Amino acid sequence: MRRYRRVAIACCVVALALGLGAFAIERRTLSSAAAPQAPLFEVDPMWPKPLPNHWVLGWATGVTVDAQDHIWIVHQANKLAPGELFGNAAVPGSCCFAAPPVLEFDQAGNLVSHWGGPGEGYDWHDSPHGISLDYKGNVWIAGNGKGASHILKFTRAGKFLLQIGRPKKVKDKNSKEI
Repeated sequence: MRRYRRVAIACCVVALALGLGAFAIERRTLSSAAAPQAPLFEVDPMWPKPLPNHWVLGWATGVTVDAQDHIWIVHQANKLAPGELFGNAAVPGSCCFAAPPVLEFDQAGNLVSHWGGPGEGYDWHDSPHGISLDYKGNVWIAGNGKGASHILKFTRAGKFLLQIGRPKKVKDKNSKEI
């Protein structure tokens, strides 16, 4: 009889331990579900939407988001391989052409505006690398690589405003010469 009593007590202890363990695990799961968690990001392979004019993107070297939650990209259109550009402007419907270096998209991936590249009054970067918008909505573009010693400032619409420094003419890293 003693043996059965010991087995019965052991079974009760095991059942109690399992019950308490299950309760503790359930409580921990519920409390961790209520705790703040990191956001989950997923890749959208269809973002951005297809670009107009049979444009293709080069190396995207700068991305930023403005106050309207628009996504700005600067890319190196000049880094596209010859096999990626088949376009001939004289042939209607031919493909493919490099997109302008600065592209603005809405959250859905629609192209909102585009501009950039060499222009009058400033030295466009051989290797644009970095884009930022200030609190007034001005667009700043920097470069990298040999000779990248200047910064360009534009309006949101791409009107040139300011160039700080000159390509391949660095006095020192603290120079503020315009």
